[in-house]
Amino acid sequence: MVSWTAVVPLKAAAARKTRLASVLAPEARVVLTDRMARHVIAVLRQVRSIERVLLLSPVPLSACDAEWIEDRGAGLNAELARVYAGLDGALLIVHADLPLLATPDISALLAAAENSGRAIASDRHGRGTNAIALFDRQPIVFAFGPGSFLNHAAQGTATRVRRSGLSLDVDFPDDLAVALATQEFLQAH
Repeated sequence: MVSWTAVVPLKAAAARKTRLASVLAPEARVVLTDRMARHVIAVLRQVRSIERVLLLSPVPLSACDAEWIEDRGAGLNAELARVYAGLDGALLIVHADLPLLATPDISALLAAAENSGRAIASDRHGRGTNAIALFDRQPIVFAFGPGSFLNHAAQGTATRVRRSGLSLDVDFPDDLAVALATQEFLQAH
């Protein structure tokens, strides 16, 4: 069985989900993002082939079952490149803002990567990258940010995995409204 390392990036509390400022106060954004991060980590812990779960963040997150790796402030892409260079084996990067994520979503992504070398999951709009699984250990230039899905997909053959748990990230008020309208979100949060 393949052994995976999963990395969950999480910004500093004050920098999280500022695009939700029109609908959530700063304290509410921190509570929401902490809950979503803990949810993502808990899901990753349920996948047998994931040996390690790392939280890449400026500070540790209390009450979560992940090893902490300090984000040194170089920017997400540089920080992920540093982590990737320091690890052996297969790497999974999953963003912490996926409130509907479930174990079968991660299992599907990992299986696709093991079959083709790489697998990628976009946001529901097809523009951002919510998760990427790197089985082949080929070089990659991380390009998280606007248009990241096309930038990552252009770097070699990657299987696109489309699942609702991987596609709904909470970046904007309309994303939060979609999450709040789902039974899965209400049960989990």
